[in-house]
Amino acid sequence: MGKLQAQSSENGATFKVGVGYTHDFPGLNGYTAAAEYISPAVSSLQGAIGVKRADITGFPRTNSVQEYTRATTLDLNLYWVPLQSETELFRIGLGYSFSFYNINRAYPLVVNENGAKTITFSSQQTVGKTRGINLIAEYEYKIPTTIISVGLRGALYKAYTRTYFFGPMLGFQL
Repeated sequence: MGKLQAQSSENGATFKVGVGYTHDFPGLNGYTAAAEYISPAVSSLQGAIGVKRADITGFPRTNSVQEYTRATTLDLNLYWVPLQSETELFRIGLGYSFSFYNINRAYPLVVNENGAKTITFSSQQTVGKTRGINLIAEYEYKIPTTIISVGLRGALYKAYTRTYFFGPMLGFQL
């Protein structure tokens, strides 16, 4: 009969780490390092807690001001596992992030002197915190007869701005 049950021990908890390409907006790109603990919940659902550190830099508006985003987030994710075999699985996740950030942005300043307009850029640093939603898709391959798995993750993180992530993950079955 249809009862909820925990996944078997061969599909137990996993600790994963990864580093990948992160895109904030045109001209502002970098990397994000991530670590996550995933545990089976019921049937084809998994719960996870993770941390990320993003370091994104560039000169999107002017060459005179380097803009950046440096953020650390705490993530709470829930995954649905629609496809799973002994060696492979595919996760689709929805999560919530709490982000602590330090950003530097360039803003144009138009100066009008005697009818001549000039544009200069000034920078503004902001330190703060925000929160937002994560959408995640991940493929994982479990290497047979080991505790190691490898995978690829693609994600859309919406805490401060819409940020895209794509990168490899390395997992360890606990």
